[in-house]
Amino acid sequence: MLTTKPTVEMIENWKKIFEENRNNLFPNRKTGKEVDEHFKKSYDYEELDSPKHKEIVEYNIMHSNHNKAKLPDGVLPQIVVYKVKNTDILVGIDKVTGFFQIESKDIEKMAEIYDELFAFRGLDLMDIDNYFLVAQYVECTNK
Repeated sequence: MLTTKPTVEMIENWKKIFEENRNNLFPNRKTGKEVDEHFKKSYDYEELDSPKHKEIVEYNIMHSNHNKAKLPDGVLPQIVVYKVKNTDILVGIDKVTGFFQIESKDIEKMAEIYDELFAFRGLDLMDIDNYFLVAQYVECTNK
């Protein structure tokens, strides 16, 4: 998970990882439903009825060309929001696209969950053409 402003060195490293790995990757992205089920099996959680958080997650899908392109025509996101028990970590998952968003003051724990979900979710063809996503995936799957 990227938690700082990218530097030129970071971008060059991502491009290097991309070039070294892109041709060895194949589409393996899970569905939103699979990401949601995996989260629920992996973490102790409570579901929240939070229109505010659902709206934030939906906004981040609908205002990103990359994320919005993963929605079938005429289909809107189906967001669920969870709180990881005994933490301040909030997880929003779209059951359609598999997009997820995590919020917390505990950056280290949040990044751990994000990286695990990102590695589980995998990449689709569009993702495999994105040097940042490929580098992030390679880094997450090699932990």
